Amino acid sequence: MNIFIGNSSKYFFPVFTLNSAYYSDYYAMLFIIIHILLTFLCCLLTIQVCLIINSVRVFHSNMSIIITVILGQWFEVLIAKIIIFPYQSGFLTVGKDRVFQSWITDNPSEMPQISKPSEIVPLFVGGIMFLHYAFTLTFSVFILTCERACATFFITDYEKKSRAYICTTLLLLTHTATFLLSCLATCEILNFTTGVAISGVFIVGAVVIYFIILHINISIQKRLDDHDQQQKYYSLAIRFQAKENARSLQLAKKVVLFAAFAILCGMGLLILAAMHWIDDYIIYIVTVAEAVFNLNPLFIVPIGMYSVPAWRDRFIKKTPFLLRIRTFSSKNTSKIAVVEENEAAKETDIYFNRLSEAWK
Repeated sequence: MNIFIGNSSKYFFPVFTLNSAYYSDYYAMLFIIIHILLTFLCCLLTIQVCLIINSVRVFHSNMSIIITVILGQWFEVLIAKIIIFPYQSGFLTVGKDRVFQSWITDNPSEMPQISKPSEIVPLFVGGIMFLHYAFTLTFSVFILTCERACATFFITDYEKKSRAYICTTLLLLTHTATFLLSCLATCEILNFTTGVAISGVFIVGAVVIYFIILHINISIQKRLDDHDQQQKYYSLAIRFQAKENARSLQLAKKVVLFAAFAILCGMGLLILAAMHWIDDYIIYIVTVAEAVFNLNPLFIVPIGMYSVPAWRDRFIKKTPFLLRIRTFSSKNTSKIAVVEENEAAKETDIYFNRLSEAWK
């Protein structure tokens, strides 16, 4: 929503409704209560999955750290929502004491108008945090792709060295760029169309690069399996790293495609809303889209956990409800799960132990 400050300054905030008395509507209150309960569930899922990723070593530490930071950053949008919600619900009013509903507009009569920025400092903070998380989420696929590109480039000894500067540099550059984009978007120096275009280019480009890297690593693996190749390709270190790259890329395929598809769909809805093509259903579409965005761990966590067997088994073991379902379906399933988890852990340990021996 655009807000006029003073006589000429226009700012953008990632909210569709302001000054709406949600507390006076029964269905709105029911929706809010359900949303709050699901938010608590998202908190538990996010904390649990971050602990699992760091306790079950499946990928290189750089990739694990990046995934943990991206997932843990969901708490940023939670804090932003807590800050913005009083303005949406009407507990704190902006401008005239009436309901404002719009996404992008150039009509001053459709915008709240205030005299100075100090009147809505919390809204500025919450809006920038919300946009920062949204931009970071769109860049997440690109960050993971860059990390796997580095793993491919340093294929001879990537697992031997921590190379913490890779994840540090990627995260630092990403957060700097996304924070700058958030501020520019809020001040309307970066307009809506340009912001969506930048995000779309990064997502599509990241997916294309992802599949190129996947193809390169599969080709390397095939060369290693070809006994007619030169002796240098028989390096145990290269063999293990090639398999690790291909395995991690294959396992992350579902997450990458789902994230890219979801983000592109969200941007498509924003474009339709900005062009006023769905005005008759805009309030329902925006409400559902906002809820899905705020509660994205409900979708991302299960897909991520079930894409990696070792994470999946630990996730089920740490979730009593899922463990009971698995036990109910088969008496021996729980034992099998424990065995699979131990086997996965042993396989991972053997992997790194042999890899360490190869470099001695």
